[in-house]
Amino acid sequence: MAIVVETGLRRHGAKRAAGSLVSQLRHAAGICTIAGSFTFLFALVIGLIR
Repeated sequence: MAIVVETGLRRHGAKRAAGSLVSQLRHAAGICTIAGSFTFLFALVIGLIR
């Protein structure tokens, strides 16, 4: 009985950890996308000035 409860908690904890990991990856991907677009625009402006 105790083992069943323990595995149930572990599964729930692993699911929660995976969910937060996915949200962290999405957040990091969003930051990288924004930084990349700013870098591209900055390089474009420098190229136009020169």
